Amino acid sequence: MQDIQITKDVFISDLYCVYLRDISAVVVSDLHLGFEEEMNLHGLFLPRFQLNHVEGLIDSMVERYDPETVIINGDFKQEFSRNLSQEWTDIIHFIDRYSDHLKLRFVRGNHDNFLMTILNRRNLDLPEVIETDRYYIYHGDRDRGLKKITILGHEHPSLVLRDQLGGVFKIPAFIYNSESDVIITPAMSFFSSGTDVAQSLLSEDHFTPALKTTNPDRFRVYGITDEFGLVDFGFIGDIKTDTKKSFKRK
Repeated sequence: MQDIQITKDVFISDLYCVYLRDISAVVVSDLHLGFEEEMNLHGLFLPRFQLNHVEGLIDSMVERYDPETVIINGDFKQEFSRNLSQEWTDIIHFIDRYSDHLKLRFVRGNHDNFLMTILNRRNLDLPEVIETDRYYIYHGDRDRGLKKITILGHEHPSLVLRDQLGGVFKIPAFIYNSESDVIITPAMSFFSSGTDVAQSLLSEDHFTPALKTTNPDRFRVYGITDEFGLVDFGFIGDIKTDTKKSFKRK
């Protein structure tokens, strides 16, 4: 399935975005541009295809949903302590590619300490929160509460599946709690393996602090698979942390 409507005018998508039809916007998070250069500095040499991966997804979103606005909900870049040369190059390229036909809006994430220096070159802002009449959007590394329909990133949610032979498969996922009206988006970064929500959300030490007020059992997990698109795996409360979900190889 390409997308699933979880409430009025709100769709989660196999393109790693939330589509808000009523305000003609898509929300994504955790792109982590510049990841390859940071790894290179630590002696791990990776091919530079993160930008192509991200732009391929954005192009597909534009084609499918024709949004007026793209909201980057935090961690647009990778390096905490400075701006790497790859980050300068990739971010300016991204902005210049899309800003002539889309409104780009950025929300500050915990990796974005020096992002404003780059955004200033294109006269763009970096608020902590974007709030509309219906939506409350922030990254999630700090507890800014939950209200309206809250959209967070930061968690890098995924679901770990184990088969009967001991194989482990990690699937990026959306998680949604209809009681608290909170959605957490998967990381768009190709290199982010994700956090196993069947463990992290049931822990007392939440990676996303605002979730401490929610009932973790009532989060529903929607995995993104290559073969089937979005798959509804049910509630976290039904996914046991000791056995997890298992399946038979065909």
